[in-house]
Amino acid sequence: MTRESWRYINSGFLTGAQNMAIDEAMLEAHAAGETPAALRVYRWRPPAVSLGRFQRADSSLDLAACRDRGIDVVRRPTGGRAILHTGEEVTFSILVSAERLGTSGVMDSYRALAGGIIAALRSLGLDARLVERSSPAPASAARDPACFAVKARCDLVVGSSKLVGSAQVQRRGVILQQNSLPLRINLAGWREIFRRSGGTPQAVGLCDAAEQSIAYADVAAALKAGFASAFGVTLRDSILTDREAARALELEPKTTVT
Repeated sequence: MTRESWRYINSGFLTGAQNMAIDEAMLEAHAAGETPAALRVYRWRPPAVSLGRFQRADSSLDLAACRDRGIDVVRRPTGGRAILHTGEEVTFSILVSAERLGTSGVMDSYRALAGGIIAALRSLGLDARLVERSSPAPASAARDPACFAVKARCDLVVGSSKLVGSAQVQRRGVILQQNSLPLRINLAGWREIFRRSGGTPQAVGLCDAAEQSIAYADVAAALKAGFASAFGVTLRDSILTDREAARALELEPKTTVT
């Protein structure tokens, strides 16, 4: 029997605006039935902060500091708190219908998609699990605009430390889940640009958790294999369709925060 095929796109380095516009264009294409489910991995150049869909820029970031440091500021189509994206991170997005997952409700879909991420992390020697219940955070952390300052129910942890931050949006029955997996935590960078980010993060980078250096390419390959195994699919190397690329160009200006 022929296995179901999903797309696998490794975009490499792109600007923050390009990355957010591509995710949204891919969401629209899959919701319209034009493309199959997909896993996309990508990087950021120059560094950027992605704000959650409903997050205020002025109360979350020192925008002048971002400009001075050459850090772009963009808005995600998904919710959650702000993330500083640098070269020491693997960012990946998943696009799939709730019907395909067989899920109902947001937390149910987080659980299902966590299966692919956990399989990838275990192949790298890490025993990760999904946070099923949020514990009360210190008042300082609760007000912190940075995603990795606090653990949420949709996050993956190793031990007691957050390793993967995830956020979703669902449109026309299709889920876009955006995920950030830091190789190392850039605490100094947080304190330079995030307002009120002075506490101790409840997070760990992949290399610190594994107690060894792990290359970006190895993590990307593990994610590809992990999702193939967890969902019984073949992930075929792919690129954007012409329509997705054109739509992403239209969306780019709308993702930028000035």
